[in-house]
Amino acid sequence: MPEKPQTLSFPAELNEINRRVRMIEIKMDKIEERIFSIEKSIQQLETDLKILKETNEKKILDLKNEISLLNEKIETINKKAEQFVSKSEFQKIKTFLEIVNPLTSSFVSREELETKIEELKKSILKQENKI
Repeated sequence: MPEKPQTLSFPAELNEINRRVRMIEIKMDKIEERIFSIEKSIQQLETDLKILKETNEKKILDLKNEISLLNEKIETINKKAEQFVSKSEFQKIKTFLEIVNPLTSSFVSREELETKIEELKKSILKQENKI
């Protein structure tokens, strides 16, 4: 009879072991699901990162192209700027134009000039006579 209590405890121990194995299997299944979910998230993040990298590389390339175009335009402007007149030359031209500008200059007619010359001759002759 002493053997029967051992046989009765053996199925109880076996049941306990089965219960623990099932719990471990359930935990393993949950861990596998989490790992799968994490792997999926990592793949999505890698895809997003790759897209961001390609977008940034394209933007950088576009910026490089724009910078080179701007450099070319600056060089063109600098070459054209060498052909511009300097400030002092501009002032000289401005002064000359002011002198010959018919709107601001006063011109005399031929008759007025001849009259003025005659008056000057007379005044000079008078001064010579006074001397």
